[in-house]
Amino acid sequence: AQPQLTADWVRRQLAAGWHLMPIWVGPQPWHSTSTGLSTDPSEADDQGREAAEGAAAAARALGLPAGTPLYADLENYTDRDTWDAPVVAHLTAWTVRLHELGYHAAAYVSASSGAKALSAHYAQAPQAMPDVLWVARWNGAASVTDADLGLPSGTTQWSGPRRAHQYQGDHDATYGDETINIDRNWVDVAPTALTPLPTVTPPGRRLP
Repeated sequence: AQPQLTADWVRRQLAAGWHLMPIWVGPQPWHSTSTGLSTDPSEADDQGREAAEGAAAAARALGLPAGTPLYADLENYTDRDTWDAPVVAHLTAWTVRLHELGYHAAAYVSASSGAKALSAHYAQAPQAMPDVLWVARWNGAASVTDADLGLPSGTTQWSGPRRAHQYQGDHDATYGDETINIDRNWVDVAPTALTPLPTVTPPGRRLP
């Protein structure tokens, strides 16, 4: 836990005009009994709803207003045959449950895995897709084009101010007298411009 992350700190940053990108690190696409995402899409769906409930509770405790996009951090994976279906089930359940709880949903994924999985299933249930897509692709390009995010050329997926791009990975940066190791991101996200939260009925079945 980060002891400096308090409701008072959040209030002061919002009052100063900063936009926050709250990240929730839930189960990941690797085989682990403690931190792993289930390979069973039905169980991954349940994990997505549970993660959304935990994230929403934390957001409320920090005073983050309703409608704030909450980001599910889902790291890269290489075995797409195993993980694509549970990843999509997890993130769509995350989205639906966050909408029910009054928050927008967002996802941090890799261009070579999670972004491709979500894009391939987008047409099946666009209303259950994360409202904002934050893609890691370390190509050095400070932009959010389709190519930068690994999306089909000319797509309308996540169009408008609903994209972010992590374009540079771990590196040292110095600000004043302090040097820290960071990633760099280009963000084109306007929470106030996102579609008002709909009334969502939880789906009766998971996405395949």
